[in-house]
Amino acid sequence: MALYTSLDAAAFQRLVEAYGLGTVHEFVGIPQGSINSNYRLVTSAGRFFVRHTTVRSAEDLRFEAGLLALLNASHYPSPRLVHTREGEPFLELEGGRVCVFAWLVGEELTREALTAEHLESLGQELGKLHRLGASYPGTRDNPYGAGVVRGWLEGLARHPDAELAAIARELEGVLARAEAVRGGSQPRGVIHADIFLDNVKWVGERVSAVFDFEMACVDALGLDVAITLNAWCFDAGVYRPELCRALLRGYQVERSLVRAEREALFGHALFGAVRYTASRIRDFHLSGLPPDKLAPKDFRTYLARTRALERMGPEGFGALLGLPAGA
Repeated sequence: MALYTSLDAAAFQRLVEAYGLGTVHEFVGIPQGSINSNYRLVTSAGRFFVRHTTVRSAEDLRFEAGLLALLNASHYPSPRLVHTREGEPFLELEGGRVCVFAWLVGEELTREALTAEHLESLGQELGKLHRLGASYPGTRDNPYGAGVVRGWLEGLARHPDAELAAIARELEGVLARAEAVRGGSQPRGVIHADIFLDNVKWVGERVSAVFDFEMACVDALGLDVAITLNAWCFDAGVYRPELCRALLRGYQVERSLVRAEREALFGHALFGAVRYTASRIRDFHLSGLPPDKLAPKDFRTYLARTRALERMGPEGFGALLGLPAGA
């Protein structure tokens, strides 16, 4: 959602003609995010969110489109993808592919505003997503699995910045430990893989939209729980047990975690912390884009999560979640 590709007035004119969106009134770039170029578009037909990608394949975008169609039909609070006049879920434009979404209602929460009630509601929506996704026939491997993250770290370990190289070598060891404890046979299905605070909108304490499904894929369902827990339940250097437990409580209203998933949650959380530390180093810390093109995100916040998890270990993590050993 950074601004890697600048779309001008002529590009937006081609876009509204292809989608039948009337006339262009305004378009404004949105610098948040790390991979795509995003815009708020206002036309005579309404307000829209425009996402331009140069890295997502046609197959990736069709997987996302099919999933959103299922979620919309199931009345899940998800984005409505707008199709072109020809019925296509994306448009080839300016060296990439554009997707258009109806503008979402609601507000994003700040970390300071989070309550256990919010996390319980979020957990319930995550559980519902996994339950509904079980009927989706599409398939897509996780584009950011352990092999990819290991490759990132190997490259960063050779970086001339001594601090970054040392952190990468530290994370290589953590990744190996995470992989050793998150294996085994676990339920798999469609996961969002990126439910951060800025990917959820709220009306009061109700989730009005879970969005940004571009990383959605098929993987262990427990990984999605752990990624969400890392994103929402860590503040000022510590995990907040009341938020962690509320998330799991809400999730299990819709879908119970089996024993293998509960045992693997620590490994998934550790993997997720390493994965986002590495990606933030690559996408933000080492990016050459100015702040008006890319809103910065500090990799150290996820490095802090990694080290906190390492200190508590599986038993301490289980205690944090209120899951007794061997449960």
